[in-house]
Parts: sequence; structure tokens; C-alpha cells
Amino acid sequence: MIDVGKMIASIRKERGLSQAQLADRLRLSKQAVSNYERGIREPDYVTLEAIADVLNVPMSMLISREEQKAALDALNAAPPFPSNVLPISSLHHQRVPLIGSVAAGEPIYDPEELGVYVDSPVNADAAITVKGDSMEPTYLDGDMVYIKCRPEVPEGAVAVVFLDDEATLKHVYYRKTGLTLISDNSAYPPIMAEFEDYDGKITIFGVPVGYTRIYKPDPLKKIKKGF
Repeated sequence: MIDVGKMIASIRKERGLSQAQLADRLRLSKQAVSNYERGIREPDYVTLEAIADVLNVPMSMLISREEQKAALDALNAAPPFPSNVLPISSLHHQRVPLIGSVAAGEPIYDPEELGVYVDSPVNADAAITVKGDSMEPTYLDGDMVYIKCRPEVPEGAVAVVFLDDEATLKHVYYRKTGLTLISDNSAYPPIMAEFEDYDGKITIFGVPVGYTRIYKPDPLKKIKKGF
């Protein structure tokens, strides 16, 4: 049987995290994390899943297969949610830094947004907002896109790319002298990013792993209905 508390403490230290930092990422109190590590309290299955996500380890490192099965059986025995409702606990929300905005056409970077954190429904490292329509219909103006940091991406993949301190969301194609960045919206021409123009400061930040969208009412439809 796995000593959950000792395992959490060991992996946390390997990741270079303090109890306070782990607690912050889990949105728990430092005391709660301390109690888990000292074996005073045992985290429930949903909390264990969140801990595994934050520490980036498989659940099998924290809980045996038999214990996983027993916990899942207990969860499945609970009254079911309606088919169109997803329990919030299963979304594994975590806080990630909002690093700025990516533009349609021209890249933008907003340093004032540094230090702001948002809830991510997926396992991500950062979030960025889309401005403009260059990536329609895939990503729309105002979408919050969640990013997993990757220094390299496959040819043609969508990625957040920093040109100096400015960020853009585009399909990435490699050239010897730089990158070609392509929008989904054909109204926008390719961006030919040359290494020499940016003193080599062209950085692939990461790839989208999810997004959230706020649907706004069409003001024209509202006017037609009202009159």
C-alpha cells in the first residue's frame, strides 16, 4: 500500500515546490497540504487527481489500482448527474498565469496582464486571450486559449509564437532563415518572421490544449426583435 502523504511530499520536493506553492496551485490551504503529507488527513479521489495533475505524475504513483477501483466504484454509486451536466470537480480546474493577448494579424503583448491568474479547465501552463479574427473560425475574438509550453511544434501546428516580446497565434512553418506564420482566415497574408529581424528572438512558446468562449448576443438581432 502506497503512503500517499510521503509520496506527495517526495514528488513535491522533486518538483521544487513548497507546501505553500502546491497549495496555491490546488486552491487549498497550506495547512491542508501539510495534513495530507503528514497523514493527518487523506485526500479524497478528486483531490488526488488534482494533485497528480499539478505534480504531473500518473495516479498510480499516489494510489494503488485496487484503491483507484474502490474509489471510482464509490463515486459511480453516487446519484448520477443529468446527461447534460458535468460535475465541476471532474474538470480539474487549476490557476494559470494570463500572459497577455494574441492578435489577429499583428501580434500584441500586454505586460500589464502579467501577475493575473485565471482558472483553466485543462492541464495547461498559461492562458492567453485572442484579439481579432485572423484565426477564425477556429478561434474567435475574445476566446481564452490555454497553452501547454512546448519549445518545438510539428510543421503546420498551431502555436503561440513570441516575436521579441509580442505574441501571435498561428500555424508554424519552418524555414532556414526564420518562420512562416499562417492564419486560418485567408484574408490575412502570411507573416514572414526572419531571425535576423528579431536578433534571433523568435520563440515558440507553446501549443493550445483548450479554450473557453463567451457567446455574446447579436445586437442586430436584438434590435430587429425589439422593433
